[in-house]
Amino acid sequence: ASRARAGCLAALTGIRRAATPIAKAPGAGDALLTELSATGTWSPSRDDRGVAVTLRNLFKGEALTPAASSRLAELGRIAAAHPTFPVVVVVHQDKEPAKTDKTQASRAELVVKALKAERAPRVEAVLAGAAMPVVNPKGANRARNARVEVVFVTPETF
Repeated sequence: ASRARAGCLAALTGIRRAATPIAKAPGAGDALLTELSATGTWSPSRDDRGVAVTLRNLFKGEALTPAASSRLAELGRIAAAHPTFPVVVVVHQDKEPAKTDKTQASRAELVVKALKAERAPRVEAVLAGAAMPVVNPKGANRARNARVEVVFVTPETF
């Protein structure tokens, strides 16, 4: 878990430093958080990575559901309207995938393509596997660990 989180944070830090200028307008993260909250569609949160939207039940088999496509299109439009925020798609699973299982990577690719289709300028994917569970991975609610986080990586200052 620590290794996966460290990898995720290293990728986010690299993106933040290389591609995002220091914010000249403090409060940009607040404005983005307010915009995402105002839609009533998501419950965005802010953490050390930036502003995150957690999505569940995006896939039916290997394809996006129609509802997921619509939600991702809206997030893509918001990302396009805020080009100073690189976007990182973090794909989580409820159990550790086999090394030969390409499902997680193909799902990440679908989400990235959906966001880029709406002109989101900078989108990358991170495959977290089952390394960062939100509930007991052996419990009855294990399926809640399968999720996709769309993280708007904030500039150095809010």
